[in-house]
Amino acid sequence: MNSNITMNFKKGSILILTLWTLSFLTIFAIGVGSNVSSQLHLASHLQDRLKMYCLAKAGIEKAIIGLAADENPDYDSFNEKQASAEALFKEIALGDGYVTVSYQLKEKTLYGPRDESSRININKAPLQILKSMLENIGEVETEEAADIAHAIVDWRDIDVLLSPGGAENEHYQSLELPYPCKNADFQIPEELLLVKGMTPEIYSKIADVITIYGTGGVNINTADGRALQALGLSADLVERIVEFRRGSDGAEGTEDDNIFETVGEIRSISPLFAKESEEINRLTSLNALTVKSDVFRISSAGILRVGSRTLQRNITCIVQRAEGKDPRILYWHEE
Repeated sequence: MNSNITMNFKKGSILILTLWTLSFLTIFAIGVGSNVSSQLHLASHLQDRLKMYCLAKAGIEKAIIGLAADENPDYDSFNEKQASAEALFKEIALGDGYVTVSYQLKEKTLYGPRDESSRININKAPLQILKSMLENIGEVETEEAADIAHAIVDWRDIDVLLSPGGAENEHYQSLELPYPCKNADFQIPEELLLVKGMTPEIYSKIADVITIYGTGGVNINTADGRALQALGLSADLVERIVEFRRGSDGAEGTEDDNIFETVGEIRSISPLFAKESEEINRLTSLNALTVKSDVFRISSAGILRVGSRTLQRNITCIVQRAEGKDPRILYWHEE
């Protein structure tokens, strides 16, 4: 009797131990499976990101090659092959995805690299241009615009001499949260928000017409109406310049575009009023106009379709080209 009980007890213990072992192994297998699934998902995600990066980088390389093969080395305009080329830069299929190189100009999407000389370089622009920009685009009153323009010059110049209405180190050190006056070039456009008198409201109005790259001249072949107005040109003259560039079909970036091959040709668009001639003479004397560009912004998107999802990775870079030399990357940002 006792031996039977002992035997049954042993069998029950073995059964319970076996069940516990099976439960443990089941839990372990589920854990391993879940971990493997997570690792496979991570590997797939990393592979997709790498593919998108390669696609976006391919768009950058394609644009750089196009810029290097400049068909008109003496001037740059919208109707050059790489300047506004939907066929070259819109949704170009590569492998499992496609790449698009584009930028926004107001409500319009243009394809290809963007000319940075179509905007005003706040590191190079003379005081008069800064003042005109703040008045005409920033909608700042004349006296306040002059003060902010002087403060911008004080911020970027290397001396400690105070301009009228401007600001040097003493002003910035007296703030509740003090910081030094830089006395060097702006490294990003948003740095303007540190300058005395500049507000987020004013900055938001001028942000699309400024840059920190280029030689300082604004390209009259590629600058939009707001950038030309920022220089101090009258609204009527700006409209005639843009209309002249569009040619007979009324669209920029087409074969019938009219191109300024020299700055002086801006006078030939139509008879000029005396005030308009004065405006052009002023800008010419300041070397504020050009027809040639050497720095371009390339915004490339690598896009993958994975099932019902569309994944995208962006690369933006600033490229400086120089005749007989390899292009130089001035800025690189990935997201």
